[in-house]
Amino acid sequence: MKTRLLILTGIFFMSLATSAVAQNEKEKNSIGEEVYEEYEANGIDAALAHYEKLKKEEKENYNWDEWELNAIGYKLMEEKDMDAAKKIFKYNMKEYPDAANPNDSYADYLIEKGETEEAKKYLKKSIEIAQNSSNEDEKTRILAGSKAKLSKLENKHRKLDFLAGEWTMEQTGYRDGNAIDVPPSSHSINYLPGETVLRIKHTNAQNNPCCERIIAYDALEDRYEMAYINATDPSGIEISNLAIKDLSGNQIEMMEEYLQDNVKRMARHEITRTDKDNIQWNVFVQKENSQEWEKASEMKFKRKA
Repeated sequence: MKTRLLILTGIFFMSLATSAVAQNEKEKNSIGEEVYEEYEANGIDAALAHYEKLKKEEKENYNWDEWELNAIGYKLMEEKDMDAAKKIFKYNMKEYPDAANPNDSYADYLIEKGETEEAKKYLKKSIEIAQNSSNEDEKTRILAGSKAKLSKLENKHRKLDFLAGEWTMEQTGYRDGNAIDVPPSSHSINYLPGETVLRIKHTNAQNNPCCERIIAYDALEDRYEMAYINATDPSGIEISNLAIKDLSGNQIEMMEEYLQDNVKRMARHEITRTDKDNIQWNVFVQKENSQEWEKASEMKFKRKA
């Protein structure tokens, strides 16, 4: 009984200590809110001077981290005081030079102002810091967010824009070097709402749905991901990774990596835009137990009038 009493007594005092620490944390004020109140009363320059004064004289009474001023910067942006928001974001970068998020947030400000080239510089800096950070939030969420924003500014997610539209397609398949005629088909290719995800609807010669593909850019991995869904067979979703390289002004190479029978396989796509209404699309696969490529399909796309 005595041992049990000692354990219970220990737990009781530990609880008191934990409560005291939690209470102490709760008692700390938000430096961001304090800055915002001073801003409302006397303007942004007075607010930042007040921040410095409190940091010197009452540091123990406030919560200090990069998120405090960051939140105020976004609040000022919402209120359309862009000059004040700029000063807050730049001040936060000076206060936390080794943090990724202040750079990412200042890039958001620059994007809002339409200064996209300048925004790219700060997104790249955010990415560099986050990639080398020991902070898990920076290495995951902040890194992914900065990369996604940069990819949009650089238009990496729209490298397949030329495919958008309504198409007819004639195809010749190849097996062991022998040509195999494939019935013509139709393809409706359009972006989903939000304009970043490409949807491809395939229809066979009888105008019946065949299958669909969804293609989206993964900024974190710097590649496209493609999901294939059969419209008639309940065979689930097949996933491919696509790496796209420009070969010339009108030709791209797309390397596709996928699993077939639990074996990783590769396909090489050569896509040539002969003009805005015609596309030549050749597909090559690796020979069995070989690094050599052989043609698997030859497709001619023509845009519908």
